[in-house]
Amino acid sequence: MNAFLKKLIGITALALFAGTAWWAVEYFKEPQYDWIEVCTMEGVKRVKYDNEGNLLAEEWISQVPAHVLAAIEEANKTETANNSPPQTGFEEPYAELDKVQIEQCWVRLLPSNLPAAGYFELKNNTGQELVLTGVESKDYGVAILHENVKKQGMLTMVALPEVRIPASGQLSFSPITNHIMLENSNRALKSGDFIGLIFYFQGNGIKTVQCKMKGPNALSY
Repeated sequence: MNAFLKKLIGITALALFAGTAWWAVEYFKEPQYDWIEVCTMEGVKRVKYDNEGNLLAEEWISQVPAHVLAAIEEANKTETANNSPPQTGFEEPYAELDKVQIEQCWVRLLPSNLPAAGYFELKNNTGQELVLTGVESKDYGVAILHENVKKQGMLTMVALPEVRIPASGQLSFSPITNHIMLENSNRALKSGDFIGLIFYFQGNGIKTVQCKMKGPNALSY
């Protein structure tokens, strides 16, 4: 066997070994999952789930003080007892706004009865300013517009009573900006399902859309 052939066999063996070693490392290494920021009535936390929806880790970013939380719960009980309608600022009848375009509407569904978060892209083609005042869904008891803000270096959520969209303007709710907090689902929902959302605008205008449910690790539509 000449020197060239021996060298070729050696290189081939080394390449096969390196390929096998790389495959073994890729196969046995632990999957990496992203942290997800979740807004709850108790505050904001970071959670990490695997692809099966199992909770791997969680940590609080900011929490609502106990006395404030108790006041919120008491107010919710009073509102439920009085059968208060959604705070949309409208009186029937409503008019569907054909020139309002809402696309890529999706909801990040979390296990363990954690609140879901809704996202969307809105385009205002009405030729005038719009004021979004609320959202509701027949599949959830609570739907609140929330803004993600940082206060003293801590991430927290702030309820948005209204959002103004200029004529020909756009509004984006995404995991890094704002979200719709959805709580108290009234039916079993899973990834791939769709729910209806109704967007309420000042002046008795509404827009009804279907939003896709996605898993806890989803970051976009």
